[in-house]
Amino acid sequence: MTKSVPHSGKNHEMNLLEELQASLVKRFGRAQHQPEPLVFEFTNDRGLLHQYYRLREIMYRKVFNTDKFVGEEDVHDRLSHILIARRGRLCVGGCRLTIREADEDFLLPMENADFKLRNIFPNLPLRKLRQGEISRFAIMDEDEDKLEIMGLLSQLIIEKCNNSELGYVFLKSSLPMARNWRKIGQTLCGLKKMRICTEVKVPANPIHPEITWYLTEIPLAAAENIPTPYEEVLTSHIDSLVH
Repeated sequence: MTKSVPHSGKNHEMNLLEELQASLVKRFGRAQHQPEPLVFEFTNDRGLLHQYYRLREIMYRKVFNTDKFVGEEDVHDRLSHILIARRGRLCVGGCRLTIREADEDFLLPMENADFKLRNIFPNLPLRKLRQGEISRFAIMDEDEDKLEIMGLLSQLIIEKCNNSELGYVFLKSSLPMARNWRKIGQTLCGLKKMRICTEVKVPANPIHPEITWYLTEIPLAAAENIPTPYEEVLTSHIDSLVH
């Protein structure tokens, strides 16, 4: 999937007068910068992925004031769908979606041996529906369309979740980022039931132990037709009475 932001203007050869005018404008600093249009796509292009990994390392080190974060490709990157925003061949943002089937047991990026989503949410049908985690958001600070990029990345990654028939998707973030995500999800993506799970204690990251992390749960369309355990017991009881 590729989406472009349209731009105006026609490509044509400039005559001598136009070339002279352009040269003078550039020389005296009056040229207006017209950035290349934004393109969003899920990619396996090694060059673009390398840029994305480098961008997230730079941004995470800056945001969390640490030199310990390593952004290079990890095992979850190789299992994930990676969405990038680019201008031409320059990656200006990206994120990833890791999908797990209901019968798979590998750990999602936020999980460890003592912190597993199926244990944290025993009432969710995570053994019946595929689930996923969205992680590693990074956007180039210098890009003038930073907020637009964030919004479109969020919309497209949620669209991917729905197209992949996920029942639930989860995020781990700081509280300000969780609130921003909730606002974007509810206003731009129609995710009215997404919530910040303040009752869940998320393990600290040793790279920046001072940060308190929050888990966000997003039920998706595929979860709406799955009965809760209470509904299953009630249905079974009614069936027994009828038959």
